[in-house]
Amino acid sequence: MNKYVLSTGILEKAPRAVNAVINLVNLSRKDQEIEIEVWDWSSFSHPMKLPIIIGNNIPVIFPYRLSPGNFEEIYAHLTGVSFYEIRIIHLKERKIIANCFGRSITSVAQEGNTVLDQQLIKIDSNCS
Repeated sequence: MNKYVLSTGILEKAPRAVNAVINLVNLSRKDQEIEIEVWDWSSFSHPMKLPIIIGNNIPVIFPYRLSPGNFEEIYAHLTGVSFYEIRIIHLKERKIIANCFGRSITSVAQEGNTVLDQQLIKIDSNCS
């Protein structure tokens, strides 16, 4: 099956944002495999992939299997990042909702860094 790649587009990091957060929920009746990429575009060319973590700084191994009816919060640290992009990759017949936002050190969502599921842009799977 073809992969379905969704992107936030390139976001300018809000001044107080320390993490790029991806909230995922699986509305399917079966496990869904998902991949998340967070790219540092601060150099304006040659983006660098940032490590993705879950829980208390535990590295995520992809593809990540999200069980039916479950919610996960996955994130990447934005230390030294000025511009970033989040990509969510899954199979086309998905029943996943993904919301993305920047978060401050006090766990407050940062205005201007929020991209809701319906705002994500489908891009060519060869860009991943």
